[in-house]
Amino acid sequence: MPKLFFTRRFLSVLFIFLLLDSLSSNLVLAQKKTENTTGGFLVEVCQDNTIFSINDLKENCFEKISLDTLNTKTYQERIWLKITVTNTEKKFIDFNKNIDSIKAYYENNVFLAGSLVPRSQKQLDLSIAISAIQIPVYHQPFYVEIVSSRKDPISTGLEVLNEKNFKQIYVKERRQTVDFQLIFQGMLWIILLYNFFLFISSREKVYLAYSIYLFGFSLFTLQNSGLLVDYFSSEKPHFSLLFRMFGLAITAIGFFSFILTFLPKKILNTFWKRFFYIGIIFSAGMLIPYIIINYGLENSFVYDKISKAAHGIVLLMNLVFIGYLAKNYWSDIIVRYFLLGSACAMGGAFLSNILNSIFGDSLGDVYLVAQVGVISEILIFSLGLGYRMRSLEKENARILENQNRLLEQKVKERTKEITMKQEEIMVQNEELHQQQEEIISQRDYIEKQNQQLKTANTQFTDSVRYAKTIQKAILPMKQRVQTQFEDSFVLFRPRDFVSGDFYWIYETTDPITQEDIILVAVLDCTGHGVPGAFISLIGFAILNEIVSKELITKPSQIIKRLDERLQEALRQRQTQNRDGMDLALCSIKQVDSIHHSTGRKQFEILFAGAKRPLYYLKDDNFEEIRGSKFSVGGITKKKERATTAFEDHKIILTKGDKIYLTTDGYADQNGKEQQKIGSQKLKEYLQQLHTLPLAEQKNKLEQILDLHQGKYKQRDDITILGVKL
Repeated sequence: MPKLFFTRRFLSVLFIFLLLDSLSSNLVLAQKKTENTTGGFLVEVCQDNTIFSINDLKENCFEKISLDTLNTKTYQERIWLKITVTNTEKKFIDFNKNIDSIKAYYENNVFLAGSLVPRSQKQLDLSIAISAIQIPVYHQPFYVEIVSSRKDPISTGLEVLNEKNFKQIYVKERRQTVDFQLIFQGMLWIILLYNFFLFISSREKVYLAYSIYLFGFSLFTLQNSGLLVDYFSSEKPHFSLLFRMFGLAITAIGFFSFILTFLPKKILNTFWKRFFYIGIIFSAGMLIPYIIINYGLENSFVYDKISKAAHGIVLLMNLVFIGYLAKNYWSDIIVRYFLLGSACAMGGAFLSNILNSIFGDSLGDVYLVAQVGVISEILIFSLGLGYRMRSLEKENARILENQNRLLEQKVKERTKEITMKQEEIMVQNEELHQQQEEIISQRDYIEKQNQQLKTANTQFTDSVRYAKTIQKAILPMKQRVQTQFEDSFVLFRPRDFVSGDFYWIYETTDPITQEDIILVAVLDCTGHGVPGAFISLIGFAILNEIVSKELITKPSQIIKRLDERLQEALRQRQTQNRDGMDLALCSIKQVDSIHHSTGRKQFEILFAGAKRPLYYLKDDNFEEIRGSKFSVGGITKKKERATTAFEDHKIILTKGDKIYLTTDGYADQNGKEQQKIGSQKLKEYLQQLHTLPLAEQKNKLEQILDLHQGKYKQRDDITILGVKL
């Protein structure tokens, strides 16, 4: 606390010294300026806003007016002055530096001055901040046009000075301004760069916010003093106000960000956080209407009113916030630094406004008072940041010490736990050693069993592959099918190595008529894989014996005899075994008659089925004959009661017609969401594809099946036999 009191006393003395120094220098300059306004000067004014050219002036437009009256009145947009100087010691006429454009006319000469006139075009090329002309003639009148291009009220501020006083006032004052700004800007940028480097090294946002605040204020003060325009845009002075807008906006954004990052988090509740965030957005957003009003509408009068209202609202809220801090958090050292710095800045601004309102320009540039206040604020904020840094370092050191103490305690506790764990681990290691010996013994036993299983699996796989070879050998070869039918296909897809489906073709003669007959069948045995394959071998052998030895050729009789012999072979009456098969069987023989319209050969087809249909295409019409509702094999009461379990169906087909025999594997194959293809879809596919050659029909059916099945497993054995007569 003693250090804080010392700092406060030191800053108070520094602030008073700088304030008195700036006031004394301005009072001296103002006094000299007042002393130099004497007689030998006559002025007349014309307020006709419709006169835009020197050639349109009329003598009766002018009226005499005293210099004091002229300087106290305000005019709108444009006035004309008729000036006569009789005192040859007077060399210069000085005007209000805020006037946009000043033109002095004498004979054919035009002399320029004003804040918006490029420096190179001015009669006196000294500074943008100086609006003065050199008197062109004595004892004769000359005319001066004063224009406010941005609709500001015109206040002439006219003074007549001799050469000595002009140089003493403006040259000396300008040099003092430059010197002061060099010192001030140098100090400002040293602090700015120092805080920016602190931000880069520490990533603390408060240093970045403070750097932004200092940069904005530096830009604003350079513009306000005229140095920015003099040295960077002297030929485009209309940018001066733009620099001012950006400087004020950046200053406000930096200041609000500084508040949010500098003050302790416990102080800023939700309301104040939202207020300052809104302030940041407001400061950035107001640039757009400011630029539109000044450079689009060219109305600085409206800009000045809106700007003052906006700044007044922000200043009022800041005063409320300062009061809130002083009342509730005065005990916090960081808050004291902030309040003291804010008081210096606001006090300087308030005092400069009071002095300007009371004395006007008679005191000179009273803005220096506000600038001294901001200098004090910057110094105090810098001290506050230093105190904050030291406090954080102490807090970090304290936290680190506590963490080290806790770490030591935890290390001791952990060491004790580890010692106990080591003892437990030693006991567990002994147990694990015993378990390892048991595991090794079990591993050896499992490896022996695995070897035996591998051997058994190899033998089984070899057996199944051999069974596949046997089954493949007994099935009719494709060449045999193609020998009997030039255009045909067999779609045969076993689910496993061996299949419960098989197709059968047998050439024979009718035992009575001695006519050639081709028997064609597709059979689906119970189950699939090895069990189905065994039944298929039995069925294949029985079918061959029924036709070759028993000389039966009628499909219904063949199926009936197959049913009886399968029951005998599997001893189904004794074992109640119900294994069997579904099949579609037809006999094909050529008849002597020909088709009455096409003249083609005709064929007699006898069909009988056990739960499987016959599909055929006759004259491009798709037809179906359903088989019996009973399967072959298995003994049921319903089958025993039936008088004729299997029946023949006779149809006459013409050469070029097609027949299809299928098992249920294709129709029952599931796909996405377990949806089956279904018998109806299969019939639609066969009907759509019937115009294609049978080999292409097979390819299309396989593509449809693959697309439907996708990543799902095959559900059953699949067989489709198609022939063209």
